[in-house]
Amino acid sequence: MKKKFELIEHTADVGIIVYGKTVAELFENAAFGMYNIICENFSKISNICEYNNSISEVDLESCLVSFLNDLLYQTFVNKLLFSKFLITNLKTEQNSCILSYQCFGEKYEKQKHGVLTELKSATFHQLKIVKQNDVFTATIIFDT
Repeated sequence: MKKKFELIEHTADVGIIVYGKTVAELFENAAFGMYNIICENFSKISNICEYNNSISEVDLESCLVSFLNDLLYQTFVNKLLFSKFLITNLKTEQNSCILSYQCFGEKYEKQKHGVLTELKSATFHQLKIVKQNDVFTATIIFDT
């Protein structure tokens, strides 16, 4: 599977369709796609700092939204950009989803990374994680 994500048109916001062989890869590719929207010079983000976190939610979709929104917070409040994402633990049980992850990147520098496209949040609009033909997909709409 070559394609990680694709941009989609949405009325006032921006969205992506994300793909993964596993749910963990789907989450990693969702973050990858989101940062390709945010940072015009995505390929210039160096992996010199590490950010780790764990979250717990009621289901996979809620975990995905919380994961992406945590990264948005790190970017727009703490000025961190990420380009490498690793899901270190993803466990689902009845009414719970536990996610642990590592992200690698660096502090934002306007001269190096360009102007950032501000995304306010990942939303639940049209969000459903689906498995079809051994590939997981999700459509994610971001508030801009």
